[in-house]
Amino acid sequence: MTAPDQLFAAAVAATGWPALLPAHRRDGSEQPTGRPSCVDALALDDGLVLAVVADGRERTYPVPLVVRRDGTGGVEVRRAEPGDGAAEALVARLAADRRDEGAFQVSRWHHREVTGERGITVDQTNESVVVGERAIVKWLVVADEGPHPAPTMLTALVQAGFGGTPRPWGAVEWRSARGSAPRLLALAVEHLPGAVDGWTWAVADLRAAAAGGDPGRAAEVGRRTGELVASFHAALAGTARPATAAEVAGWRTRAHVDLDRALEVTNGAARDVLAAMAASVRRAFDSVPVDAGTPVLRVHGDLHVGQVLRMDTDRGTSYSLTDFDGNPVLPAAERLREQPAALDAAGMAQSLVHAALVVRRHHSDLDGGAVERAGELAAASFLDAFRVGLGEHADLLDERLLRPFRLQQVCREFIYAATHLPRWSYVPEAALPMLLREDRP
Repeated sequence: MTAPDQLFAAAVAATGWPALLPAHRRDGSEQPTGRPSCVDALALDDGLVLAVVADGRERTYPVPLVVRRDGTGGVEVRRAEPGDGAAEALVARLAADRRDEGAFQVSRWHHREVTGERGITVDQTNESVVVGERAIVKWLVVADEGPHPAPTMLTALVQAGFGGTPRPWGAVEWRSARGSAPRLLALAVEHLPGAVDGWTWAVADLRAAAAGGDPGRAAEVGRRTGELVASFHAALAGTARPATAAEVAGWRTRAHVDLDRALEVTNGAARDVLAAMAASVRRAFDSVPVDAGTPVLRVHGDLHVGQVLRMDTDRGTSYSLTDFDGNPVLPAAERLREQPAALDAAGMAQSLVHAALVVRRHHSDLDGGAVERAGELAAASFLDAFRVGLGEHADLLDERLLRPFRLQQVCREFIYAATHLPRWSYVPEAALPMLLREDRP
């Protein structure tokens, strides 16, 4: 490092972790350890830097910084907040002809000049800033070992002309060493004003369907999501290949691992439900086909109704698919691996049933059976629309995998409730017996 760089690194270390993290990530579990160590930095504009900061375990954290130098040569830094211009500067950086700088790699898919920043205050894992009401810059809190699935997924969707996602603008990645996989630091996509996520709009629609005795409204929830997911998979059909025997065997193995983990961490009444039905779940997992050849392709990997945004405008209603981070519990290499289309289809179908269970939980005035039927109708409508929407790519869906993958998702909901959100336990407790009594996938 040059002398100024050393001063900058010293200032980062002296600032301490609380001032380097976004406010909503300054407490709770998974906090950085040890003293901050700046390992690299990308200049965004005068006084604005995107730093890569390591902790005592060598985990790396992307940190947008405001840098101030006083007249005596001293340096002060603090995390950039909305309004400081770091997100705006990153969007402008995407327009530069020079894509790479040192260990940093810049991808650009779209650009336009925008100014102004405001923060997003809803609950979020990372930190997002709206720029000029046109783009959203997401600063990742942790730059996990790469490669991150989003940049290559978005590149593939742009090349395929897929319009069912907020338009990607660009990304910044960083390599910790020559030849290492890139780590995602920041991502910029189109801002969709007024967009509502599926855990809001789908829950509202299913509630209205149950309250008004309107099965058509529940079916519409499934139909629109089915058409969207089918078009997404059709756009990625060029990535498809036959699964190997080892991959197929791995699906069965991972499903049993998830069930074992769910039984291990779940307690009380929830465990009683799971234990009573574990044998039936295992039989379903054992039905996963062991023959190679099932098509696999790039998939979303963490698909549920919350990943579908709905926009209501004067021009009508539209839907967009978001969040291509993949399954957050899997290692980076596995999140990039091709998977069966049934994995996404099962995740979405099951989440629609779960959305109805949320309605039933919070609206006891409604007939529970009517709410349950609305969720099941939405799930069935989703699968019907998905099958039709695949069109010439219908062979991507292996129907035999739908039921096992839906059961596996419920096992993961037990795990999530036990380890992160105990109040969510009512969902898998109700979903598991509903799914096991179904004759359809």
